[in-house]
Amino acid sequence: MRRVNKKILAADVPELDARLVNLLPGDELYFVRTVDEAIRALEREDFDLLVISVHFDDSRMFDLLRQVRIEGRNKGIPVVCVREPGLGFTAVSTNTLEVTCRALDANAFVDLASLKDEEERNAALRGAIEDLIKGG
Repeated sequence: MRRVNKKILAADVPELDARLVNLLPGDELYFVRTVDEAIRALEREDFDLLVISVHFDDSRMFDLLRQVRIEGRNKGIPVVCVREPGLGFTAVSTNTLEVTCRALDANAFVDLASLKDEEERNAALRGAIEDLIKGG
């Protein structure tokens, strides 16, 4: 049985858009490119999930995550943080990203850059997302 379609806010870079569109057919995807746009969207509407890319808004993933958890109607929203491969140098280790995401109350961190191929990357991200929004 197919799950009910969800409303998902993607705070990402354009390079991640196609992956999310392909992984989440039928879901309502809303893309934002800055922290301010994301906060405005979260203040206006209820979402079932927030996906934040490490490279979002000049690497401001943690800024957005911090803001989401302290205020607003979506403060309890499930959050998946993602590091996309091939988007330039990130001087932060996977372990540091994972620990910081956990400390800021993200529900999942998926390091796509550490996986060997697109099939593994898609499966890992789809799995993390489905774990958080299944049922509903």
